[in-house]
Amino acid sequence: MTASAAGIAVLKKLLKDSERRQPPGVKDEIPFGRIPTDHMLVCDYSPKEGWRTPEIVPYGPFTFSPDAVVFHYGQQVFEGLKAYRCPHNPSDIFLFRPEENARRFFQSAEIMGMVPVPIELFLHAVRELVATDRNWILPHPGSLYIRPMLIPLDTGVSYRAAESYRFAVILSPAKAYFSKATGVNVYVERTRVRAVRGGVGEAKAGGNYGGSVAVLNKAKQLGADHVLWLDGVERRFVEEVGAMNVMFVYDDGSIATPQLSGSILHGVTRQSLVELMDHHNKPIRQVPLPIDQVLSDVKAGRIKEVFGCGTAAVVSPVRALLDQGEEYIVGQGTPGPVTLQLKAELESVQNGSGPDPLGWRTKIS
Repeated sequence: MTASAAGIAVLKKLLKDSERRQPPGVKDEIPFGRIPTDHMLVCDYSPKEGWRTPEIVPYGPFTFSPDAVVFHYGQQVFEGLKAYRCPHNPSDIFLFRPEENARRFFQSAEIMGMVPVPIELFLHAVRELVATDRNWILPHPGSLYIRPMLIPLDTGVSYRAAESYRFAVILSPAKAYFSKATGVNVYVERTRVRAVRGGVGEAKAGGNYGGSVAVLNKAKQLGADHVLWLDGVERRFVEEVGAMNVMFVYDDGSIATPQLSGSILHGVTRQSLVELMDHHNKPIRQVPLPIDQVLSDVKAGRIKEVFGCGTAAVVSPVRALLDQGEEYIVGQGTPGPVTLQLKAELESVQNGSGPDPLGWRTKIS
């Protein structure tokens, strides 16, 4: 079976109904990203043939030679976005700003010296795969996590940019990424860094995450859930929290977030909050934020709320910052009203239960 739109054909080799698994329900245990749906999308590129016809096939493993470049030099990028089921009309399925993920995916590939996936191919692939496995989308507050990826297909361990690539998309039903009602604890890392300006911090590349795991393990040993990363030059300015951007709510009602410096990922959720607040004539300040000033402001009560923002968690309240043996409780140690309001408003746009003033939703037909 073949589907096509905008001039892009998709070949579908689907499982028979009797071969498909029963999707989990909202009461089932669903570890984030651990349960794949029935199908995946695969599309290969070669210099001679260009991008081949994308195929939706049963979910399964890839087979690679031990000397495949994918195992050796870190040329790999990925994306993360979600599909949502409208709580008022469960047959309505929405994507949230997928064109922004497509653009970032394209830019990440360019940063890593890879052949980028055309934006329309990315968008059509995501729409077709979500439509195919739409019965796996959990009802609100659940969703369907979408993981596009781009990897090299070349073999041979000589150091070079690959020429052939595989674009693939997999799906997984998702519940809340963080289940702590009181918010998460965040450890301030003052020695190791996530990325530096002039490097690949703006790319959503696996190496950026792999290099941070050791510090995440350290943070968890200290009772934290995530790491607050500082800049890679002075170890002075706040950058990101874990795999999320971070925002601070002050006692005058203003919100500040680190300015994009060349080493911070351009988060779609971050940008959406910036644009949403600007739409409400309450702009978010994008400025350098020294960590010592932030900790002082938290301790003095000038910073009332802190939250991370990203695709997986949407908006995740921070309970406390842990730094050099001291715990800095944020506000009352519980999610604040601004955090909760922004989370609710953004989620209502994403899942179709509220207005969409800026036209961010894409309906899956």
